Amino acid sequence: MLNAKVIETIKDAAQKLTGHKKRAFMAKVAEDYYAGSARKTETYLGWNRQAVQLGAIHRRRNEKASGMMYQ
Repeated sequence: MLNAKVIETIKDAAQKLTGHKKRAFMAKVAEDYYAGSARKTETYLGWNRQAVQLGAIHRRRNEKASGMMYQ
């Protein structure tokens, strides 16, 4: 999947974030590199699967809400 240097950089970035920003970042990484799979993200990066899933839910909710603002 990703080489060790990229994984190290992604983990470092995630460590510097907290709360909803961290979960959103984790969800974006899962979406971009692991086909949206929280399970694969957990396996390859060691992140909490439920946190990744929660981040994905909030990202979808925010995208939907911002799209509705401009209709």
